[in-house]
Amino acid sequence: MKLLTTIYNLESIQTLSAFVDGFLIGHHQFGTRLTKSFEKDEILKALHLTQKLNKELFLVCNQMFNDDQLELFKNFIHELPIQEFDGVVVADLGAYMVMSALGFSDLVIYNPETLLTNVFDFNFLADQKILGAYIAKEITLSDITVIAKHKKYKMFMVGHGHLNMFYSKRQLIDNFMQFNETENIYHDRQDLKIIEENRLDDGYPILEDMAGTHVFRSHVFSTLSYLSDIKDLVDYLIIDTIFKDDRYAKMVLPMYHLNQVNQEQIESIQKEYDETWDDGFFFKKTIYKSKGHIND
Repeated sequence: MKLLTTIYNLESIQTLSAFVDGFLIGHHQFGTRLTKSFEKDEILKALHLTQKLNKELFLVCNQMFNDDQLELFKNFIHELPIQEFDGVVVADLGAYMVMSALGFSDLVIYNPETLLTNVFDFNFLADQKILGAYIAKEITLSDITVIAKHKKYKMFMVGHGHLNMFYSKRQLIDNFMQFNETENIYHDRQDLKIIEENRLDDGYPILEDMAGTHVFRSHVFSTLSYLSDIKDLVDYLIIDTIFKDDRYAKMVLPMYHLNQVNQEQIESIQKEYDETWDDGFFFKKTIYKSKGHIND
């Protein structure tokens, strides 16, 4: 199993490379829920740095595109030495079609967020010879184990961080501010939380970016205690540092790299970043209950 991480600054690549096998970066016009939007020259610099360090670099282009955006995405791919990247993460099948038409289907990593919950769905693009796919975030460890035994390409999985659980292409914060005839100063800010009236002490991180509005789980999902269980199942484990910083990565990654649970270190991190870690949906089945009942 390889470790990947997101970053905020290119200067951190050198330091963090001691603990990971690669990095994920993107540009706000094509990627969403990014730690930071990197310009094309920065992406090229990151590619040079990772190649020099013998590390992998993945380009995050996981927006849902309209036709005009797909054309821009095509141009973006053309402008980069895309064959030198280790993969391109997409969420839109239209983006996959663009990559395929350009002859780069073998670089595609499909990430439709919550859709790949069983063997059939996970292997949906196996005949298209893509590189891999992200497993859904809300399935159990036992489900992941079953899928891993039948996977036909690389399995990617978010292993640490705030999991995104709600997404709308609408700019909901901006809509609210416009309704109240107030300037929107909250776009692209990573220090916002949405708080329910009946759960005042459990705020959910919320982000509005170019791709829309995103609400995340309040707790940080951590697989640190289960690395021995998943190391032979998952090909790439992602440490997502959104809402944190590169210092956070420097404290968390050594534990994942060494497969060591340092409780004192964990408590120090949780206190400094005011967060709680849990095991997400590893042992919780997602059940949808109907509100009504249909009589025969």
